[in-house]
Amino acid sequence: MVLAGEDASDRQSLRVLLEASCPEMRGRTVEINDPVRLRLATGRRLAERVAALARMARARALRENAELACVFIHEDFDAVGDSASYPETQGRVQAALGAVFNSAHYVLTVTEAEAWLLLFPEAITAFSPSWTVPAARRNRDTGRFQDPKKIMKNEVASAAQRYRESMTPDIFRKAAELGLLEAPLGSNSSWHRFRESISECCAEHLPGRGRRRP
Repeated sequence: MVLAGEDASDRQSLRVLLEASCPEMRGRTVEINDPVRLRLATGRRLAERVAALARMARARALRENAELACVFIHEDFDAVGDSASYPETQGRVQAALGAVFNSAHYVLTVTEAEAWLLLFPEAITAFSPSWTVPAARRNRDTGRFQDPKKIMKNEVASAAQRYRESMTPDIFRKAAELGLLEAPLGSNSSWHRFRESISECCAEHLPGRGRRRP
């Protein structure tokens, strides 16, 4: 298993969610530290970036004596989920990855990681008791929120404890500990797509493992 993303916080969040949803991935996951920049690339530039990523992924797996069963690549879409460009972007990059990897999953978050966090208000409050997701932000399509990061900072967090991006993995870890990952409060198309990708990798690309639904 190889993970890649825009920064360390994104990679750690992905690791938490992957290993919580598919325990067979624990101890079998390695990361590529170089930041990923695929979303805006097209044509030859995209192919070159994917080829470079493939070289790094295979070298990293070999160095760690890890099997390259699946590759998960994360980027933020930085736009709302009903943007007409989302399907094109997702499909273009996924196709480029599929051309060089046996099993690659492009995790294009709508709109950013904080939109996923807002699906788990109980975990947010469990992480910091002074934080509360307002009623107007619950049971919504969080992919339609224009600026989830701003919501976390200005509407959810408190003066006693400010929200920082580095907290994201720990909030997801809290959601996993509370058993909330299977029951998000609201919807987000990229979250559901990610869960399907985990299910596919866990069931079909981890040798000797039976089907496991996240």
